[in-house]
Order: sequence, then structure tokens, then C-alpha cells
Amino acid sequence: MMNWKVIDKDARQLLMVEYSGGNDAVAKYYVKGTRGWRLRGRCNAFVGKNGVGKEREGDAKTPLGTLRPLRAFGILPDPGSPLPYLRIVPGTIACDEEGPYYNKIVQGVDCCGEKMWEYSPEYDYGLETDYNATGIWPLGSAIFIHCKGAKTWTGGCVALDRKLMKKILSTADSSLRILIF
Repeated sequence: MMNWKVIDKDARQLLMVEYSGGNDAVAKYYVKGTRGWRLRGRCNAFVGKNGVGKEREGDAKTPLGTLRPLRAFGILPDPGSPLPYLRIVPGTIACDEEGPYYNKIVQGVDCCGEKMWEYSPEYDYGLETDYNATGIWPLGSAIFIHCKGAKTWTGGCVALDRKLMKKILSTADSSLRILIF
């Protein structure tokens, strides 16, 4: 049973990601209405190749705790997101090298990192989170919530069914809380 008191009073949407071992988790998306929290979707999810408990850049672990969305993104057109939407185009990079762009999604900037436009269906739709928002090297970068691809694991993100990812993008705003436990 979820203790809803752990969720801050400003939250109006909640994505709960419950780790179940290996690379597996269950994701449940709730929206708060006049009658309380209502389940709007669920799916089996994938987490980091090495499980959870992120410690550093490149450890292939998903962080535990509560995250907030910074913006939505995608290779595909905006599905109507209340959050700011960044269209992924050739040249969009999730920078993972030490420096001023570490842990930022950049366009037209020279840095090493993930060439996001090459990752479809994974980045067809996604959410950039506030994990390590201050960009402290080497705490970890590019922790996203995104669509599943061919692999049954991620490099540290959370991968969801495309249908649920699109539903989240079309309904969630800055009051979304992402709880990974």
C-alpha cells in the first residue's frame, strides 16, 4: 500500500516506478482529481542494465528517489505536452563529458555524448528529469523517462511502453513527480 503522504502537496501527477530486480520494474501513472489519486496507466518497465542505486557516470544504474520533469522531448512531433517540448533533430546531443554542458541536452554544441536522433524508438518520446540538474561531474547524466526499444535494459533511464509514455507526455505538467523505489 502506497503511503501517499510521502508525495509533496503540489504534485498532481505521479509516475511510480517499483523496482522488481534485474532490469525489471513496474510503472504506474496516477493523476490527482477531486476524488483523490486515480490510476491512468501501467506497464512493465526497464531500468538500468546494472539495476538501481546510481552512484556515478557510466555505472548503468537507475537512480532511486523522487525526480521532477524539466521538459518533454521527442524525435516525433509534440503530442500536446503541457511541458515545454524539445524536438530531437540531427545534432541533438545528451552531453556526458566533463565541462559546461555536462548533463544537458544541447543542439549545435560540440560535446561528446549520446546522439539522441539515432535512438528511435527510445527517444520518440521522453522526459528530461532533474537528476543531477546542477551538472556535477561525474554524478551521472541523461537520466530520462523514455519509450522502450529492442533492449530489455537501459543505461540508467526508465523505459516505458510507448502508449503510456505518450499518455504521460500529453497530460503531465511540472507538478509530475517520478518516484523510483
